[in-house]
Amino acid sequence: MLPLDTLTPEASAAFENHGVDVNTLDVAVVLDLDESGDYGECWMAYSKESKMLYVTAASFRVDGRISGFDPNATAKSESKRASKAKSIEKNFSYFKAYDTQTFYDIYVDNFVSSNRVLARVGDNLPQKTSEKPDKQNENPDENDPSNTQDEFDVNTLTTVVVAFSTNARKRKLFAFLDIVNRLRVGEDVGNDDHIFDQFNLKCPKCRRVYTDQSRKICENCLNRSAVIKRLLGYFKGFELELVTVFFCMIMTSVIALVNPLISNKILLDQVISEPDIINGRRIGTLHSEIWVYIMVTVVLSISLLSLGIGILQNRANARMSTRVTLKMKLDIFSAMQKLSLSFFNNNQTGRLITRVNYDADRVHGFFINAVPALVINSINFIGLTIFLFIINWKLTLIVFIPVPIIVMMFKFMLPKLWRMYTKRWRRSSSLNAVLGDTLNGIRVVKAFAKESEETNRFYEYSEKLSETNLQLNMVSLTIFPVIGLLIGLSSRAIWGYGGMNVINRVMTYGDFATYFSYIGMIFGPLNFFTSFTDQLTDTINSAQRMFEILDAVPEITDAPDAVYIDRFRGDIEFKRVNFHYAANRPILKDVSFKINSGDQVGLVGRTGAGKSTIANLITRLYDVVSGSIEIDGINIKQIKGESLRKNIAIVSQEIFLFRGTIADNIRYARPDASMDDVVAAAKAANAHDFIMRLPDGYETVVGTGSRSLSGGEQQRVSIARALLLDPTILILDEATASMDTETERLIQDALQKLIKGKTTITIAHRLSTLKDCNYLFAIENGEIAERGTHAELMAKKGIYYRLYTLQTEAMKKVLQGM
Repeated sequence: MLPLDTLTPEASAAFENHGVDVNTLDVAVVLDLDESGDYGECWMAYSKESKMLYVTAASFRVDGRISGFDPNATAKSESKRASKAKSIEKNFSYFKAYDTQTFYDIYVDNFVSSNRVLARVGDNLPQKTSEKPDKQNENPDENDPSNTQDEFDVNTLTTVVVAFSTNARKRKLFAFLDIVNRLRVGEDVGNDDHIFDQFNLKCPKCRRVYTDQSRKICENCLNRSAVIKRLLGYFKGFELELVTVFFCMIMTSVIALVNPLISNKILLDQVISEPDIINGRRIGTLHSEIWVYIMVTVVLSISLLSLGIGILQNRANARMSTRVTLKMKLDIFSAMQKLSLSFFNNNQTGRLITRVNYDADRVHGFFINAVPALVINSINFIGLTIFLFIINWKLTLIVFIPVPIIVMMFKFMLPKLWRMYTKRWRRSSSLNAVLGDTLNGIRVVKAFAKESEETNRFYEYSEKLSETNLQLNMVSLTIFPVIGLLIGLSSRAIWGYGGMNVINRVMTYGDFATYFSYIGMIFGPLNFFTSFTDQLTDTINSAQRMFEILDAVPEITDAPDAVYIDRFRGDIEFKRVNFHYAANRPILKDVSFKINSGDQVGLVGRTGAGKSTIANLITRLYDVVSGSIEIDGINIKQIKGESLRKNIAIVSQEIFLFRGTIADNIRYARPDASMDDVVAAAKAANAHDFIMRLPDGYETVVGTGSRSLSGGEQQRVSIARALLLDPTILILDEATASMDTETERLIQDALQKLIKGKTTITIAHRLSTLKDCNYLFAIENGEIAERGTHAELMAKKGIYYRLYTLQTEAMKKVLQGM
C-alpha cells in the first residue's frame, strides 16, 4: 500500500467485514468527519485492481459525548485518553462501495473550515487513459476541428457526496484523490513519488517538526561542515589570493606575538632596568640610551611592517571575496532562471530578493571579516597559550579556569541560537515580502484608502521580527556578560597573584608586563570565539538557503533526446490534456483539439475557464498532468525549450517592461535586431507615433523608477516586442484589453497583415474581436463545450451565443446612456 495513511486494525476489520480484501487496496486515507459530516472517523480506500473506491465511517462517543478523531495523535496520547475515559463507543456501521468506472470526475468542494468529496457519476462516459490515443481513430477528418473530440453533455451527470473532512485533513485528502485519479487512468504511482514529499513535515532523523515546513530543513540535524565545505568550493581558482591572504595572516600573528617580547620584556628588563639578578636571571644587560633609541626604532618598524601586511591582506581578501560573492549571486540568479514558473508562484518576491542579496552579502561579510579573524585569532590563541605557559605556568592555569564553564554554556545555548537565527531570517523575509507587496501595489492601497491597514500589517510583521530580535538579544546580552564576568574574575586573580610574584622578586617587571600584554591578547581570541558562533550560525543558514535554490530541480526540463527546430510549421494538437495548478483542482479536463498551421483561432469563456492556461501549456511554462501537446506532430516535451521560445510569442494582459530604453524593451525578444527592425515593429503595433512624441524617443527610459507609460502605451510596446520576434505561433492573451476602441482598431488592422502565415491564438473577452477567426473554442469549466465558426456557434445558441448576446446588450445599454 502507498505510504499515505496506514489502515488501523479497526478500519481493516471494517473493510473485511464488508467483503473487501485489504491486500488488494493500493492507497487509503483517514478523515475526521463521518458520513453525515459530524465528528468521527472515516476511511477511504481505493483498489486499482477492481477500480473500486470504498468508504467506511464511524461516529464514536467518549463518556457519552461525541468525540472527534485526531489522526495526528500519537499512540501514547490516544492510550492516555482512552485510559481516562469511562466508556468509548465506536462502531464502523457505515460502508459504501463506488465503481469509479462510473465516475466522470471526483473532486473536493471547499467550505470555510470543512470539505466535501464529490463525484459526478454517469453512463457512457468518454474513456480516459494516460496512453496516447490512436491518431487515426481520434481524427477522422484532420481538417475539421470539430471532429477531434466527441462532445459530452456534462448536464446528464449526477453529483453524489462521497465523504466529509475538516481542513486538518485537507492536504492528505487532496493527495489521496490525486493518486486515485492517476491510478484510474493507469498511471504509475510509486512510494517515492513527489506527491508524498508534502507530508514529510518532521525530520526523519530526530523527528522534530520542521521550523519552516516549506523548506524541510532541520536546524538540529543540518550537516554544517558539509555546508562550509561547499562554500569553500567557491574559492577554487583563487589560489594565489588565498596563499597571499594566509601568508599575511601568519605574518600578522607572528608580529603580534613577537611585539610584546620586544616592547616589554627586552625594553623593560634589559634596556630600561638597571643591572640586577632576579630569580637567578640577569637583567639590565643593555642599559644605555642608544639601546632605547634602537628598541623604539625597532618597535616603530614592526608597527609599519604590520600595517603594510594588513593592507596587503585586506586588499587581496576584498578582491577575492567580492569575486566569490559575485559568482554566488550569479549562480543563484542563473539557477532561478532555470526554475519553473510554479517555483515563483510558491515563493514571494521579497523572500527571493532576500536570498539573492542578503544571504550572499552575509556570506561575503563572513569571509571578508570573520574568516581572517578566525585564522588570526586561532594562531594567536595557540601561540599565546605556549608563551603564557613558558613565562609562568601557574598564572596560566588561573587564566583557563573559566574556559570549561564557557564551553558548557555554549554547548547548552548553541542549538537555541541556531533556531533563533533561522526564525529571525524567516520573519525578516516575511517583512520584506509585505513591504514589497505594499510598494508594488501602492496605487491600489491609495485607491482604496488602505494606508492605515497596510501600516498596521507592516507593524504586525515588524513587531514579530522585533520580538525575535529581542529574544536573540536577550540571550546574547545574558550569556556574553556572564562570560565577560568570568574572564574578568580570572584577570583580577592574575593581577593579585602576579603582583605578589613581582614583589617577592619571583617575576621581573618585564615578565609581568609581557604576561599581561599576552593576557589582554588572549582574551581577544576568547571573546572572538564566543561571538564567532553567532556569525557562523547566521552564515550557515544563509548559505543553506542559497544552496536550496541551487539544488532545486526545475519541473520543466529538456528531455535528453530533445530536438531543436529552427522554424515551426505551426500545427498544434492537444490530446486529452488534463492539468491542475493545485492537486485535485482541475483546470483543464480531457481537452483535445487541433489547430492547423496558419489558422486563426479564438478561445472564449468565462474568467477562470482555462483559456490562459492553454496558452501557458503551449509555451510550456507548465507541463500537462496527463495527455500530450504536439507541435508539428512532435510532443513539446521532445522539443528544446529554446526552440519553443524562439517560435512562439505571447502577448499577455499582464504587461511588464524592464528598466531600460523603449528600444531595449522592444529588442528584448531579438537582441541582434537593427534599429530599423525595432521601428518597423513599433509601427506595426501602432507605437511609433507616441514614442516619437516623447522627449527622448526610442531612448526614453521606462520601467520601475522611471518614466511611466499609460497602460495602452505599455501594451503596444509589448506587442512590438512580440512582433519583432517574427514567431510562427502568436498568442494574444487579452492583448488589446488596455486599449481604447480607436487604438484597438488600429492594432487589429496591423495584426491582420502580420498574422498571415502564422498560427494565431487569440484570447479575448470582447467577443466582437474574434468574429474573423477561422474557428472558436468555447471553454466551460475546463472543458471544450463548443467549437466552430462565429456563425455556427451563434446558430447553436449555446454558451458562446449567451456570452455574445450579453455583451451586445450591455454595449447597447452603454450607448443608450451616452
